[in-house]
Amino acid sequence: MGGYRLCQSGAIKVELMLGIGLAFGAFVVFVLALSAAFWKFHAKAWATKGLKRGDLHALKDVASGLRPDGLTRDQAGRLQSRGMVRVESNGHFRATVKGRLALQIRQATRHREQH
Repeated sequence: MGGYRLCQSGAIKVELMLGIGLAFGAFVVFVLALSAAFWKFHAKAWATKGLKRGDLHALKDVASGLRPDGLTRDQAGRLQSRGMVRVESNGHFRATVKGRLALQIRQATRHREQH
């Protein structure tokens, strides 16, 4: 009878450990999902911070080479202050890595908002 109690208490310990492990795993999944949503929100906010409507569209034209001189003075000032474009020696603008990253974030968030 004493052995039965030992076996039963061992089974209870295993079940308790399994329950704690599952609860911890669920908590980790919840935190990861929450942080992913939080990061997405902040990435979009970072990409558009201090910019006006049309600035990223104009940056897209500059980055693609369609209109390397296609920024207004105001757009150029805002994008340069954020480090998203730089001026070449011929007066044309060139998108920086930071600007291209902002365009990728914009594209990813727009794609998710549409679906």
